[in-house]
Amino acid sequence: MRVFIFDLDETVIDSRHRTPNNSDGTLNLAAYIERHTPENVARDTLLPLANVMRDLIARGEKVWILTARDMKQCDYDFLLSHGLTAAKIMSRDQCRSAKHYKSGDGEYKRKWLAPLRNLKQFAKAHFIMFDDAKPVLSTMRK
Repeated sequence: MRVFIFDLDETVIDSRHRTPNNSDGTLNLAAYIERHTPENVARDTLLPLANVMRDLIARGEKVWILTARDMKQCDYDFLLSHGLTAAKIMSRDQCRSAKHYKSGDGEYKRKWLAPLRNLKQFAKAHFIMFDDAKPVLSTMRK
């Protein structure tokens, strides 16, 4: 079994118009929250990897989304309207603890995946992850 895991921002979706950075290159969270509106989400566009994701979904592969977004209904609607109907979506709005919610992106994503990878049905699964963030990729390689 293979499980394909996709990040959203700057991996599958181009949302740069509403994700401002601080001078050190980190996300300006306050400005991001202010710009996270249905109107701005509607202006997001798809990146080429979205086609790969849709093809995998169409072929019946196990496709999950793992994003650091605090998803709103407009985000879920955007995914649905573009055929990005993953079997599982893991996002900040679904975190079970404040500690998980506030984790850095790499640790946050590890906390989502570690318990799932330990389930019996995924014991022999190959996890293939697509993410643009170097800290996330570094954490996942460990």
